[in-house]
Amino acid sequence: MSNRTKWLGVAAVAFGLMAVASPAQASSHREALAILNEPCADTTDIYAWVSPGTHDKLYLIANFLPLHEPGQGNQGLRACDGYRYEFHIGKGKRLKDKVVYRVTFTKSAPVDGPPGPADPLGGGNELLYQITGSTETYKVEKIEVDDDDDDVEKTTLGSGLAVAPNDHGPQTDRLVNGLGPFLGYSTGDTASRTVDLYSDAFVAANFIHDLSNDGRAFAGQRDDPFYLDEKGIFDLVNLCSAGLAPLKNPFPGARTTACEDVFAGFNVFTLALEIPTSDLFPHGIPHNGVLRPNSTDSLLRIWFSVSRREKEIVDKTNVVTGYRYEGSFRQVGRQALPLFNAGLVGTARQTLYLRSSPRRDVTNFGGDILFPVLVRNADALGIYAALGLPPATVDALKGPRGDIISAINLGRPIPIADGFTGDVITLDAAIGTDIPGLLTGGFPNGRRLDGGPALNKEHRDVSDILISLIVAGNPLAGAGDGVNSNDKPYLTAFPFVPAPHSGLNGGHGAPAP
Repeated sequence: MSNRTKWLGVAAVAFGLMAVASPAQASSHREALAILNEPCADTTDIYAWVSPGTHDKLYLIANFLPLHEPGQGNQGLRACDGYRYEFHIGKGKRLKDKVVYRVTFTKSAPVDGPPGPADPLGGGNELLYQITGSTETYKVEKIEVDDDDDDVEKTTLGSGLAVAPNDHGPQTDRLVNGLGPFLGYSTGDTASRTVDLYSDAFVAANFIHDLSNDGRAFAGQRDDPFYLDEKGIFDLVNLCSAGLAPLKNPFPGARTTACEDVFAGFNVFTLALEIPTSDLFPHGIPHNGVLRPNSTDSLLRIWFSVSRREKEIVDKTNVVTGYRYEGSFRQVGRQALPLFNAGLVGTARQTLYLRSSPRRDVTNFGGDILFPVLVRNADALGIYAALGLPPATVDALKGPRGDIISAINLGRPIPIADGFTGDVITLDAAIGTDIPGLLTGGFPNGRRLDGGPALNKEHRDVSDILISLIVAGNPLAGAGDGVNSNDKPYLTAFPFVPAPHSGLNGGHGAPAP
């Protein structure tokens, strides 16, 4: 064991706290300046894992358009026309795309005649999207890519697939979604205005679609499945005492106000695909069910991107987007690991991250990874001093940190070079989450949503793992921000993300005084 490894191990034992030094970064809600101008490309979390046991299904989930107040907005929460949402998958050591799954959305323009006293209900004269008659659909394509980065085969897996409607509330459930009889005000019965009928059974029966490759797809509004005391994080890492208590109780100077999950009650837009692994391994997953820690032939290298055409021209005739798009498609957003841009890459380079490929991450962001700023921040705040860590230990944590790169590469023989190492989710499809161990039984080997220690806990607490790795030098250092579960239980079947919060009966409104 090297002296550096010993130092990092000592730091982990003495400094489990750093699992919480900035867990907000484990999810990317509005994490970069450029994304403020591009909400359609604002991804929050990416998940990728294979079905336990047989490993015959690959699950891919991307959440975007964050922090949607359930009852807010005439038009609700909808995906963006004119954008390409893509899961990129490489294989083995290389990050180069082998297969891309592309999803595009289309809304029909609401139409109607001139308004007047005899104008019937519904149509483009209405104020609320769900009764305009507009339809929202999407297409899923599989694109196989050759060694020259040329698309060699494009297959439409599904088209005209209906997006799940927003959960607006009881009247919409009955009048629009047809989930029960509607009784008007004159009946004196309040159930049509108070009792929600939107359910996972309704969604499963109507909005989980079969694909032509024996896969399935879902798109629509869901609960934001991430949980975090972000209020304290964004006040310059002002951590709650309950989260710090396991490390030192009482922790010197820690705030005593409640730890709060700021994402509770908010919805996101979810895109979920279930893909047969035979799509990616037509001859079967190599050594399926067997861990070979020195091999790379069963690895999938996964990331998600959002692109649009390079020119947006204001167009008042386009009712849906208000723009006309011209030119080639350009990437405007991406994400994979739940931390990379928000918690490792400096603000000055975060736009470069959004607009670039993981295949250039070593050149573009190698310094950010080797010398993580979170360690310097923690030192400046006096957190290390509060725990009595010696200067030599803190210096070791400041870098260079090859251990971070080794962990995200699962300890496999992957070159630390452009085209091989970058911000991707590396998943060993041969073992999935079946074999216990840090680099085998779950994140960072893929990222699984369900299967945690309770139905409202994700499979592994990625915030604790990543921040413990970065700032304490040991991904198992442990500790938390005082928020340890989601506000809704995760589903145990596709699409796994919990149902959305009701527009009328959920959200964050306060009773009128």
